[in-house]
Amino acid sequence: MKRKICVVVTARPSYARIKTALQAIRDHPDLELQLIVTGAHLSPLHGETVRDIEADGFPIAARIDNLLYSDRDAARLKGAASQLQVLAHVVDEMRPDWLLVPTDREEAITLALCGAYLGIPMAHYGAGDRVVGNVDDMMRHAVSRLAHLLFTSHEEARQRLIKGGEEEWRVHNVGLGGLDRIRETPEMTASELAPALSVKQIEKPYVVVVQHPLSSEWTKAGAQMRETLEAVVELGFTAFITYPNSDPGSNQIIEVIEEFASSHESIHAFKNIPDPLFINLLRGAALLLGNSSLGLMEAPFLHLPVINVGRRQSARFHAENVFFIDHDKDAIVKQARLILEDPATQARVRNCSNPFGEGRTGERIAQLLAETEIDRRLLDKDLTY
Repeated sequence: MKRKICVVVTARPSYARIKTALQAIRDHPDLELQLIVTGAHLSPLHGETVRDIEADGFPIAARIDNLLYSDRDAARLKGAASQLQVLAHVVDEMRPDWLLVPTDREEAITLALCGAYLGIPMAHYGAGDRVVGNVDDMMRHAVSRLAHLLFTSHEEARQRLIKGGEEEWRVHNVGLGGLDRIRETPEMTASELAPALSVKQIEKPYVVVVQHPLSSEWTKAGAQMRETLEAVVELGFTAFITYPNSDPGSNQIIEVIEEFASSHESIHAFKNIPDPLFINLLRGAALLLGNSSLGLMEAPFLHLPVINVGRRQSARFHAENVFFIDHDKDAIVKQARLILEDPATQARVRNCSNPFGEGRTGERIAQLLAETEIDRRLLDKDLTY
């Protein structure tokens, strides 16, 4: 009998990183995928990206519409409560053999709570990372304490979990799923990419901008985005900007993006860019600007220089391609010019390491879920101290 694997996805970035694992689970002869879609995927404001999931051929077992259209911090908590209430019913009905719990957001803690109270084994993907100053970091570590198997994207995260008391046999460094999709995505020329993005042409150098609000600074999100885009304008770059996530402060960021896009022909804004187009944009970009984990985790695989603005992602494990800069237009401009013009800076990026694997993460996750014995040793968690 096939093992049923239940997974929840809520937003574009988390789906992109777990997509190849979903494919590997769906295609494994001993596994059956149960996919629940919720959060920003169902939101027209964020591009209704559930259509991308459907286009990828994944059957959707359940949809939970829990996103509140509010820019207040309480909205995210209330949305999580709404999600948990419905998710508990859905998981109770499904009774899967495994819950594959993604990374560090609302769906991670709500799905983990379902597993803990219903006695369902859990595998936590993206465990062990350290990101200071964001509520997601606390959610990630809380979920790991509830999970029975821990999948990390790099060795430092694996060692952190073991030092924190997790039994070593439970912790597996499987690499980063985002690299799988980069490795598998066919290359496109600029002449193919431009019409697909509905722009006249793509001229280099250009910058890709992905900036999200930080939970501890969400009231400043609009002003912070303004500093970033003023730097882009001063540099004279063409910019391709995607909308932020659905966290508090995102509406402020969207307002600034729309203001700059309407007044500068060189700034192109998108609610969502389909994954094959986005990956090819990154392949040709002069740099990635903002504060997305994409810059710290996927970008080294492409040897793409990254300016990470502000405290989001601070203290997170990263390679040599990342430059941390304050929310300050002049500082951003100065660093961008070094990336474009300074041979030592260019050599640093060109020779950066890639600590996140070789792009085979989905296969490893599926195999571990298929082969790990579900017994009392797995289910009875203990600390090593």
